[in-house]
Amino acid sequence: MNIVEISGVIKDHTWGNTSSIPSLLGVEEDGKPKAELWFGTHPDGMAIVVETGETLQNLLASDTRHWLGEAHLATFGEELPLLLKVLAIGEPLSIQVHPNKKQAEKGWAKEEHLRSRLHKEQWNYKDPNRKAEVGYALEPVTALSGFRPLKEIRAWLKRLIPSALQTFFSYLDEEGDEDGRIRRFFEALYTLEKKDLKIVLDELFLSLEDLPLESADRSFLTEKGIVEYCRTFYPLDPGLLAPFFLNVVHLDIGEGLFIPPGVLHAYMKGVVLEVMSNSDNVLRGGLTPKKVDLHELFSIVEVIGKPVELTRQLIGRSGRVHLLTPTEEFHLMVLHSGTYEIDERLSIELLFQTEGESTLKGAGEERRLKKGSCHVVAAGLGSYTLHVEGTLFIADVPR
Repeated sequence: MNIVEISGVIKDHTWGNTSSIPSLLGVEEDGKPKAELWFGTHPDGMAIVVETGETLQNLLASDTRHWLGEAHLATFGEELPLLLKVLAIGEPLSIQVHPNKKQAEKGWAKEEHLRSRLHKEQWNYKDPNRKAEVGYALEPVTALSGFRPLKEIRAWLKRLIPSALQTFFSYLDEEGDEDGRIRRFFEALYTLEKKDLKIVLDELFLSLEDLPLESADRSFLTEKGIVEYCRTFYPLDPGLLAPFFLNVVHLDIGEGLFIPPGVLHAYMKGVVLEVMSNSDNVLRGGLTPKKVDLHELFSIVEVIGKPVELTRQLIGRSGRVHLLTPTEEFHLMVLHSGTYEIDERLSIELLFQTEGESTLKGAGEERRLKKGSCHVVAAGLGSYTLHVEGTLFIADVPR
């Protein structure tokens, strides 16, 4: 056996929309939010092999050399180091940051004595793994990612909250370490007393009145649109200033955004396919009803003020589009309609069909890949042919 279909795990977080994931899977809507669809071996969202009903982890463990490959075993052992997701964003996600490997291992060990006493939602660290991720827009996406350069932050604050700027954040006009001043501003904003935060936000809301809510084509939220959208849910939250100190990112369909550990970010609107490290470590920084641990947030976040860059995409030898991410545990490719000869394989692959229907042929096996289906291809299958109609994604472990 070289190819199996797996069923994913749906997460019904309240921020999800009700239609995108059911539409992708070809099932009826039930009116309830469907926020995430996971494919992988993470304990909080273990995929199931459709043919046998066993977990994906058990399948891989049954013949690790065949499914994962020698090169994989030498680097990652018997674990699948990636996780594939779809995010269907109906309400703003929390502002958040993910740890690097050293931070995750330290945090996981530090919280060992708490895990038996606290509900998992109260843990800062769900596992000892770092978390990097790349998102690919299936529908237009509005997001926040990374700190703006200081001059942009200062210009926005002078325009929108000039009085509060002088009262609470006047040091932004000083000379010296720009990133240090951004960090000082960020930590000061998040530790303001509620009465002072209200002063800041009241001035902000008044100043926003004449700004547009959406882009001209209505595909994306503007800075004001993000504030007004989030204000509905979190009227007294320091994260309401985030569009003016974080970069606002608009992803058209087919564009990608890489988010490394340490980068503060949030998805606001849209539908995203993500491939990431096999981790669920999230430190939240506002716009959320969930736990916010400011001490841990401040220790994890990396403050570098610079414009955001979209992920570069390269057409490879076989015609596949590669999203170029500096990661050793995952790699994402996109295949549009056409025929592809896939050879010289060394890695397990997850194949996910988001539009149309494709056919895979290899080693005497033939599989139809229907919209919404996800298949696992063993590293031991040396080569195969794909005839793609629509759009197919391949997530693998780079070797």
